[in-house]
Amino acid sequence: MAKRKSKAKKMRTTGIIFSLISLCSLGIFSYFLLDLNVIPTKYLEIGYGIIGVIYLILFIIFFKKKCPKFLKIMAFILSFILSAIFIAGSVYLNTTNKFFDKLGVGEYDKITYSILVLKDSKFDNINDLKNKTIGLINDDNKNKVNEKILKKINYEKIENDNSNTLANNLLNNKIDALCLEQGYIGMLSEEINNFESNVKTIYSFNVFVKSHKGKSNIDTTKEAFIMYISGIDQYGSVKSVRGRSDVNQLAIINPKNHKILLLNTPRDYYVRLHNTTGLKDKLTHAGIYGIDKSIDTLNDIYDININYYFRVNFDSLIDLVDTIGGIDIDSDTDFIAFTDKSVHINKGINHLSGKEALAYARERHAYASGDRHRGENQQQIIKAIIEKMTSSTVLLSNYNQILNTLSGTFQTDMPSKNITDFLKMQLDKMPKWEIDDYSVDGNGSKQPTYSMPSTSLYVMIPNEETINTAKNKIKNILK
Repeated sequence: MAKRKSKAKKMRTTGIIFSLISLCSLGIFSYFLLDLNVIPTKYLEIGYGIIGVIYLILFIIFFKKKCPKFLKIMAFILSFILSAIFIAGSVYLNTTNKFFDKLGVGEYDKITYSILVLKDSKFDNINDLKNKTIGLINDDNKNKVNEKILKKINYEKIENDNSNTLANNLLNNKIDALCLEQGYIGMLSEEINNFESNVKTIYSFNVFVKSHKGKSNIDTTKEAFIMYISGIDQYGSVKSVRGRSDVNQLAIINPKNHKILLLNTPRDYYVRLHNTTGLKDKLTHAGIYGIDKSIDTLNDIYDININYYFRVNFDSLIDLVDTIGGIDIDSDTDFIAFTDKSVHINKGINHLSGKEALAYARERHAYASGDRHRGENQQQIIKAIIEKMTSSTVLLSNYNQILNTLSGTFQTDMPSKNITDFLKMQLDKMPKWEIDDYSVDGNGSKQPTYSMPSTSLYVMIPNEETINTAKNKIKNILK
């Protein structure tokens, strides 16, 4: 009899310890859950009400002296399962919290500059350029760039407003070297034949410039807002490079009437860059001067006020698509990608890897409508990613990997609180969203541009009627 009482007491004590451990894991889970603040109050009340009842039953079973053994065993198992669930949930929530903590835009962006020389020149490192001529762009960063170079060598500075002129001076041996940020190098490589194959990089360094900081105080759960989605044509950290904005999508979102408009503006749209005079330019070139120039230029085109931006680059798309196991798209034509000859897109359904999705998103040469069709492809890619992540087990099974992949590969100035509030509203009301998409149009032409005035480039002359249609669509969503 004494042994039975002793055994029952040990089991009761063990059960209480298991329950306390489970409660501790619940406490940690609750801390992360409440800190994230995306679950609506009504669901929290229901969830914690059920959990409270379960723990009450567990404690009654463990404290009750005369309780069937199988019930105590079941209680042990349930305590263990609850602990495992709460610990696993805490890991997921901690990863999510860290992800949101990294979303904010810092005070400065890190911009990478490179010093280029002719590939067949005798210059192999920056020290070889001592007392030689180096071309610099005459822009807001020229003093910082000059200081960086002077810390390494003395040199003769040749300034010019035009990167095209400086590039041709290098190719024609009028200067010994050229110092440019990566955005300019990408533009010159596309617009000047064999530029990239005729030069080499002998030195790179970083310059810190003021970043764009959002000033909107929009309540994303109650007020309509405009998000600018910018895709730059560069690899590497999205916070350390500027480049041409090949993707220019506006998402006009109204949480009151649950309407969204996806508006595409072709990259080659021939427009006045904000605060410039003289020649107009391709919209894509605005990205070279920073996210502010793209935002302000789009504001000018549509008479709007963009509230937030979301910026990604090549690596962002490749990594995300590969992490979720690829996406399915329906192509209306068969082609070999112009930007990557190893990618063949078939007419009909294609399952695309990250590299293939990028090539598909950049393709314009396969289509009669060129740039406009590319914008439609980009909208198709965005929708395919959303469908893959929301209509399968991909998000749950690869949750941590997806967040780790996304971390640092995109940039937004929307405060994390606005994002979590929007998610909380979506979970609370589960509204059905009405999504419309539209692309402004134009006619192809060859024109000199503000960024490259000495060369006639392909541009798209805007069709004002489509711009007015876009303006009306925006107004209808913002009402």
